[in-house]
Amino acid sequence: MVGAGLLGLSAARSLSRRGWSVDVLEAADGIGHQVSGSKGDARIFRLGYPEPHYVEMATAARTQWRELEEQSGRRLLHVTGQLSFGDATTIEALAASLADHAGAVEPISRQEAAARFPGVVLPGAALFEAQSGVLAADECLQALVETGRFEVQSRARVTRLDDDGRGVTVHCADGRAIRTDVVVDCAGPRALALVGDEARLVGAPPSLPQVAYFEAAPSRAADPTSLPVFIEWGDTLVYGLPVFGSAAHASTFKVSHHTPGPRLHDYDPSATPAPTLDHDDPALLGTLTDAVRRLLPGLNPEPVATERCVYDNSADTDFVLDRVGNVVVGCGTSGHGFKFGPLLGEILADLAAGTPPGLDLSPFRIDRIDPTSLASQPDQEGSPAH
Repeated sequence: MVGAGLLGLSAARSLSRRGWSVDVLEAADGIGHQVSGSKGDARIFRLGYPEPHYVEMATAARTQWRELEEQSGRRLLHVTGQLSFGDATTIEALAASLADHAGAVEPISRQEAAARFPGVVLPGAALFEAQSGVLAADECLQALVETGRFEVQSRARVTRLDDDGRGVTVHCADGRAIRTDVVVDCAGPRALALVGDEARLVGAPPSLPQVAYFEAAPSRAADPTSLPVFIEWGDTLVYGLPVFGSAAHASTFKVSHHTPGPRLHDYDPSATPAPTLDHDDPALLGTLTDAVRRLLPGLNPEPVATERCVYDNSADTDFVLDRVGNVVVGCGTSGHGFKFGPLLGEILADLAAGTPPGLDLSPFRIDRIDPTSLASQPDQEGSPAH
């Protein structure tokens, strides 16, 4: 296993619970490091996607998160509800894709939303997704480790994978050459480079969205954790979610944007000293503080903390879940993969074991990009996101 982020840990857990012997090689200093796409306090869990196959995947993943809660004894999923509004075409697609899921969605007027959630002011009507909520991200990673049977080796950077048809030799920066039957490659933005030319078209550079955390305004008694998740669909796609538990930013409200943001160059999580992400982007941070002023008047629009996160992007923002020879690849989560964690782990384990997954993986094939269509595609930095 290459990579100890969400996908790597999920796949390692799934394989180890099937009786496989699993070693996880992590390039950086442990789990949830500075340039890990899985780091942090909280991620949105939602069923609402314009694409029905993602709705089905989220429904299956929810069951697996609840099972992981029981097995680990940790609180992972907090149901808060979600307000979705903005681009009318997307909102119609969300309603249609959720129509067959009882209790998953209902239209809500601006006035009804204000009565149900006094700390929120919407620009108009919205969809209320009652079953959406927040995953305690740090707790999720720990739960995956605690309920699996595998070891994580830190500072173990993989430089090359040699697949000779009978197995794979894993070459490490420290000079080791490890022989194994199958490799599951979940090395984030480095994953596709380890596969070779077959992955060239589906990849895209990693990027750096801006994140900010907000507390209640001094004159208000509002509790940020009483607010629902929100997504304002559109070109920027601003979203927000409460942070629960004992996390570093507990009892705050996290706001970010789903469009990828500036590209992250020279990505190397194993560098010494550890790489630091760029400073705050004033324009992107202004977008977030403006959203708080417009939508969440009970919060102080001056953030109490800021950070940058890393998006492991694909060319079309769909995941890469495929097998090439004796190498299984899981990457390209493009900022919307965390909610599917245990499900993606099972899919990657199925691919490693040669077991047909119970899911159509054609949208996630490594060779899905038609090279003749690339000229008409927008640049990744401005591409529409999920």
